[in-house]
Amino acid sequence: MSPAVSTEIGGIIRRVRKRRRLRLEDLADENISPATISNLERGVPHVKQDKLDYLLDKLGISMDQIPELILEEKEELKNLKFQLFSCESLVSIGKPDNALEKLSQLEVEDTHPHAALYHYIQGKSYRSKKNWKKAERSLYQAVRIGSQTRSDLEAAAFNELSLCSYYQNRLEQALKYAESGIASFEDTGERPQIKYLLRRNKAIYLERLGRLGEAMKVVNEAWEWLPQIEQIETKLSFYWLQSELSRRTGVWDQAVHYAETGLELARLNQHYSMMFDFWTVLANTAMKLEDWKRAEHCFSMALELKDQLPEQDERRLITTYTRLGKLYINIKKADEAHQTLQKAIQIGKQQQDIPRLTHALQIMGDYYRLRKEKSKAIPCYRQALEIAQQHGLKKRSYQSTFHLAQCLNGVDEQEFQELTRIMFTLQVELQNEEGVLFEEMD
Repeated sequence: MSPAVSTEIGGIIRRVRKRRRLRLEDLADENISPATISNLERGVPHVKQDKLDYLLDKLGISMDQIPELILEEKEELKNLKFQLFSCESLVSIGKPDNALEKLSQLEVEDTHPHAALYHYIQGKSYRSKKNWKKAERSLYQAVRIGSQTRSDLEAAAFNELSLCSYYQNRLEQALKYAESGIASFEDTGERPQIKYLLRRNKAIYLERLGRLGEAMKVVNEAWEWLPQIEQIETKLSFYWLQSELSRRTGVWDQAVHYAETGLELARLNQHYSMMFDFWTVLANTAMKLEDWKRAEHCFSMALELKDQLPEQDERRLITTYTRLGKLYINIKKADEAHQTLQKAIQIGKQQQDIPRLTHALQIMGDYYRLRKEKSKAIPCYRQALEIAQQHGLKKRSYQSTFHLAQCLNGVDEQEFQELTRIMFTLQVELQNEEGVLFEEMD
């Protein structure tokens, strides 16, 4: 019996058992165990034919009935998959509660062919609601079940797990999940686009961790796939990564080229969030070139899109306000700098976006330090350092430690020496990891 037929018969067995409200244990006896029945229902090919014959006979299913029952099973599977597709669509339009309600009405056991998909959508729904524990529990189930079949649901579940970790500021864990998703991806599945999402997310996590060389390598390797990427946000994200990484590694012309190309593509597709990001990259590139007028114009263009951003994208404002505050510091607009940096810190705390928040705190510290107000700068640097250490952001920790030491030099010699020791330790760790001290973090 072929694996395909075996799977179909397994579905029939499961359906008949459930209609009769029987558990696996209710069907088991001295001749067949619950585990064997479960294997038969899942279509595991190594189960002996005599066990299948025995179970079919016990359920009163004759071989003559099989063809008709297979057709019924196919139709039932088709209908259930359509229901699951509807649930996933509800999540995509921002209605996870509706999706969860519909999912609760479906009876899908872990032996069902669509069990991995069921748990995946359930996890995606909870992730959308920021219910991290329930999301992770469902997604672990999707990984476990998906790993038993040749599908890309295991990879898709790892991608969702990486997002759960990312939004909880567990960047190293997010990176590990993305790498697990890439390793488990199957080209034979129904979600070929997931391989682009996983690589995009991996590059973003590396960028957030300050591992710019590794991030650029991921982007360059994926760049040849750009024409195959169907989701416009994913494609635009790769343009943003190219522009942002080019900016942060000092390749200004390339940064402008990718930002302007991405900006036009985002404009044509009315993708306001990515337009906002591209204007911000252009503003920061202009700042590095000390073209202050152009930089201020690009920031104002980004903020024109502020009201078009969906609620979940409000964290983007942290970066823009922080960098605009830095611009105001450079052009001696002290009041504007302070007000803008306060906005960045406020949103950073509300959104609990740790990498962006630590950067905003550092720039606020710079603001006070450059104004010779060390007593106000020190708490900003201390807070940035504490948060960065808690979340394993070594480069942010190094920078906060360095600036804090600047403030305490000649003021508190004992703490200055301790900070110098911490800086040395971080420097060694960073050199061991990447062979460089640190690349630009802003």
